[in-house]
Amino acid sequence: MISNTDFEKLWFLYQTDGAPKGVSITSFCKQQGVPYNEFEKWYKKTHRTVARVEVTGAPQSDDETGRCKKPAASADKGGIHVTIKTRDGLFVQKGGLDYQGLRLLVERLEVLC
Repeated sequence: MISNTDFEKLWFLYQTDGAPKGVSITSFCKQQGVPYNEFEKWYKKTHRTVARVEVTGAPQSDDETGRCKKPAASADKGGIHVTIKTRDGLFVQKGGLDYQGLRLLVERLEVLC
């Protein structure tokens, strides 16, 4: 039987080695000798939670284009603090962000998803 730690290592290897090369997760599991159906059960069980997020101070939408306006410089610029802690030990903490800095952080973290 494959442990949670083994599946976590497999998932990490896939994200760092398989996905960038365009290998499907099904093929990657087969190459590693892991039955895909077992991996899929583990993945669905451990990645099904959704965290509720509240965003305050988001820029107003521009009526003509529908795009967001850049926030005006104010005294509270850089007042966003983000802390993310996962079950597998990943800990990300970043403070002093403005809206653009938060967007950049989220874009960089999307690679992990």
